Formats: sequence, C-alpha cells, structure tokens
Amino acid sequence: MVKKELVNDRGIMQLAETLLVSACETNRYRDQEIMQEVDGEKAHAKDVLSWTEKLGYPASTALKVAALFHDIDRVVNLGVGGGFKGDRTSQAYLDHKKAHAKRSVEYISQKLSENSLNKVLITRVSFLISHHDDTGEEVRRLNDPDLNILVAADSFSFFTTVAPKLYAAEGDERLRDKIRFMIEKMPAFAVKLLASQKLENPIFERLKNEVIEELKAA
Repeated sequence: MVKKELVNDRGIMQLAETLLVSACETNRYRDQEIMQEVDGEKAHAKDVLSWTEKLGYPASTALKVAALFHDIDRVVNLGVGGGFKGDRTSQAYLDHKKAHAKRSVEYISQKLSENSLNKVLITRVSFLISHHDDTGEEVRRLNDPDLNILVAADSFSFFTTVAPKLYAAEGDERLRDKIRFMIEKMPAFAVKLLASQKLENPIFERLKNEVIEELKAA
C-alpha cells in the first residue's frame, strides 16, 4: 500500500531528494572517475529541476523526479562517469546517449518501485528520462510538453553546471560538438530563449551563438 505522505507532490519530492542524496553519498568514493565529481552531478540534477520550474510550464511531479534522475547513470554505474571520449557527431555517440538514458531509467524505476510509488508515475518518469537525450527530430516527433521542458532545462543547465568542467577537460572543439548536440535537441521556443540570453562566460557565449547560427543555416 502506498504510504499516505507519498501520494502527493511534496511527499514524492522529499523521497526523490532523499534517494538522490543517498545515491551520491554511496558513490562518493568514485569522485575521481566522474568528470563532474559526485557533487557536480548532484548540482546539475538540482539545477535542471530548478529550470523545469522557470520555463513557464507547470512542472508535473513526474517531470520534477525525472529532472533529478535523468543523469543518475553517471553517479551509480562504474565506467561511465567520465563521459564519451569518441566523436560526438557519430552514431556511436547517439547510441551511447540512448544507453545512458536506459541505465538511468533502470536505476530510478527500481528505487521508486521499492518505495511503492504509483506505477503510472514510474512509467511516466521512465518515459521522460528514456527520451531526454534523443535527437531533436525524435523529440519533435514525440511532441510531449513535459519532455520538451526536460530537454530545455537540461540544455540550459548544461552551460552553467557542466560546460566549465567539460571545457577544462577537453577544450573548445569538443565543447562545440557537445553544445551542438544540446542545442539541436531543444524545442524551438527554448532555442529562441537561449539565443536571447547572454552567457557570462564569453567562450561559451561565442560557441552558443555560432552553433545556433549554424543550425539555422542547415
């Protein structure tokens, strides 16, 4: 039977945040393997959650849970915390992102099930995480409002919580390829909003604008 306090948004989100903290603390020994380190991954998760509530669309409980756990794979699974080292314009990279999303789903769906959460909610969270790293064409085809917000929130958060470490580790060209992937998958309204905002880091701002113009011309 579902616990009474877990049938509402507040109770579910309290559980989700507890599960996130537990996953991070359990895997803190893997800090050196994870490019963002555990605290960086946790900060990104919370920032994506924050963006889901800033983008002008009522954030459902499933969307908020998905925001916290969309990248949990990098925290809880050995060998993936350092990210993809190959060509980010390749099919191999797209396959890597699909596998990453699938592993994140497997982890959080099991944890939610263990805590007796509603199967409808678990299915919805799983759907959102499964598709958060789809290509732009795939995201547009699905045309799901929650997914559009999750993809946009993930991309906005990328520039402040992921890009600095990625740039330091891999440099301009590798960062450009990642920025292109993040922007290409965003819904049109989010690309327009991103274009209107000036990033604090001048390198990220330049690359962002160049990629947006390249995608417009494509």
